[in-house]
Amino acid sequence: MLRKNVLLLAGLALLLVGGCSKAEKPKFLARVVEDPATGWHIVTLAYHADDPSEAVEVKICPEGGSNMFSFKYGGVELLRQPDSLRQLQGRGYGTLILYPTPNRVRNAQFVWEGRTYRFKPNWHEHFIHGLVLDKAWSYEAPVVTDTAATVRTWIDFAPGTPQYKWFPWQSRLSLTFTLTPRGLRITYEVSNRDKRTLPYGFATHPYFNLLGKRDSTLIWVPAKALMKAVGLLPTGKLEPLDGTPYDVRKPTPLSQLDLDDVFWGMTPEEPMGWEARDRGIRMVLPASRDFTHAVVYTPPTKPLFCMENQTCSTDAHNLYVKGFVKESHLLIVQPGQKKSGWVMFVPSHIR
Repeated sequence: MLRKNVLLLAGLALLLVGGCSKAEKPKFLARVVEDPATGWHIVTLAYHADDPSEAVEVKICPEGGSNMFSFKYGGVELLRQPDSLRQLQGRGYGTLILYPTPNRVRNAQFVWEGRTYRFKPNWHEHFIHGLVLDKAWSYEAPVVTDTAATVRTWIDFAPGTPQYKWFPWQSRLSLTFTLTPRGLRITYEVSNRDKRTLPYGFATHPYFNLLGKRDSTLIWVPAKALMKAVGLLPTGKLEPLDGTPYDVRKPTPLSQLDLDDVFWGMTPEEPMGWEARDRGIRMVLPASRDFTHAVVYTPPTKPLFCMENQTCSTDAHNLYVKGFVKESHLLIVQPGQKKSGWVMFVPSHIR
């Protein structure tokens, strides 16, 4: 059963503020409210900067796949919004959490240690976007201090849960959303409670709003190579970027791009990001060292784009067993062990 915040009484909002004197305005706050249409909960974390144009407010819906569906910077909404929270249990809004198979899985199946695991196809004959984005997650009461506002969410893979049917490893995926003056950090942790090795990939999939003109919105992805793909599924081969339409290592306008591709060789020292120059907003997306891949989606006819930090390639499980160990970067957790990493959303103004 979904664990509800015990401090939510009679549908009233829970308001937490950081320590401060009565004369001071709190820098951080958190609140939880119930959505009247769905009964789901919305966790809001907010940072009140001295300069209102640098204030940050994020909203997370645990029941909607632990989706951070709103990110406002200086009052400007940076993420594509749903008309109803129920739309979060699908694709196209907010920030999807992709696990244990980011993006596409060829023929909706993979083999691990001699056993075949099958998913229900949901993208032609393939499977896409993992098992947790359309599930209700549990959460704890937010915590606020003088320096941060934090909330933790989690989902268990256990007998009797729908996700365990398709990925039968007893395990837990937990997320910690931490808002600081720098930005928002999402720390993930995979805990393997099973007796077998657990193979996984993790990714965040934000749908960013196109804030201005396409020729004034630039992205950069300091990768080392492109993963050659056929039918949007990587073959395992790495291709150089020099002189190709995929070379976005330097800021490149969206008006010049039509991407739905996997990049390899990302590092924490050179994070990807974007800037809307006609709106004066920049977003940098750093990630920990386990995030070696990025997927970039820039549909030319839609007012959005996606820049996805991934710990692995699309179709990583299948590429790994074919011998593309480096190229797939599939992560493995031993029985009784844990693995973790983080991604960040760091907004700023272009001065």
